[in-house]
Amino acid sequence: MKKQYKIVVGNTVAVLVAGSHTNESGNAIPFKFSLICKRLDTAGLKSALNGGETQIDEFIADVAMGWRDQRLVLEDDDKPAEFCEEALAALLSISGMGMLCFTAYMKEAGAKAKN
Repeated sequence: MKKQYKIVVGNTVAVLVAGSHTNESGNAIPFKFSLICKRLDTAGLKSALNGGETQIDEFIADVAMGWRDQRLVLEDDDKPAEFCEEALAALLSISGMGMLCFTAYMKEAGAKAKN
């Protein structure tokens, strides 16, 4: 009889995304926010990446469930947009943002060595 084990790792993970963008004056404007994402196990990650055929933005759109402290996508009244599919698509339309989110997800979603 095969023994059953319980994995004590949450199903979601807060992924800190931090970087900067350059404004019209050439100044770097820093930003940081947290993406709330589904935590995929090794098999789920392999399946989601689909042998390298999945686009980075598609991967992020599939795992992202929310965000905190996001200030790059604004509503008409200049308030930060609530998380939704369209607002996430707007965020991911920023050049390089998909890869930045993906790299942050890969760093935070799995086990890592203690400093």
